[in-house]
Amino acid sequence: MATRKVSELALKVDSKPGELTRILSGLSEKGVNAIAFCGFNSQETKEAFIMIVPDKDQKALKVAKELGLNAKMNSVVAVTGEAGKGAGAKLAQKLWDAGINIEYAYASTPGSGPSTAIFKVPDADAAIAALKRR
Repeated sequence: MATRKVSELALKVDSKPGELTRILSGLSEKGVNAIAFCGFNSQETKEAFIMIVPDKDQKALKVAKELGLNAKMNSVVAVTGEAGKGAGAKLAQKLWDAGINIEYAYASTPGSGPSTAIFKVPDADAAIAALKRR
């Protein structure tokens, strides 16, 4: 299991069709690959929130600003390991056992083989230490 601290581009945008495409295309055109991304919207405020883990964090931040976006970088924890029944629960349990609150998380898995989970926590270094414990 590979556990590391990575940067996440956090964006608040208008909730409208095409925004995710515009942002991901803009990053791609400038040579930035999205390792992971997540998005959701609020029907009440008409805002959407998009989180992207880019392979080039400072370049991604620059592109976001060029696109006229209000962006910030967060430190998040990326965990890559074997998928399977209960894999996510085991990770969450380790964080809970260490008293670490998960602000939000997202993951993707094909059901077996390697998968990656992203955790936004108050202290990435403490979370990494907890996740590496047996």
